[in-house]
Amino acid sequence: MIKTLYVNSELVDCVGVEPRKCLQVREAPHGDWELFYDEIQGFDFEPGYRYELRVDVQQVEAPPADASSLRYELVEVIDKTRE
Repeated sequence: MIKTLYVNSELVDCVGVEPRKCLQVREAPHGDWELFYDEIQGFDFEPGYRYELRVDVQQVEAPPADASSLRYELVEVIDKTRE
C-alpha cells in the first residue's frame, strides 16, 4: 500500500525496547505529530528539514517479537523544506 507521510524536522526521545530517538510523522499535512518507531528503508533523515514522503507499506509475516509487523520503504521524496 502506498502512503504519504509527513516527517518533522527533528528526532525526539522515545522508548521502545530501550531509550532512543524517533521520527515524528503524520499522515495529514496538518494532523498531530506521532512518534514513529519504525525505520523507512532508503530514507536518510537530515535534521532541520521537514519532508513529505511517498512510502510503500508492506505487512511482514511472522515478525520478531520486538519488531513491527509493517515494513516501510521510501518510494519518493515529494518535498524537502528547510525548517
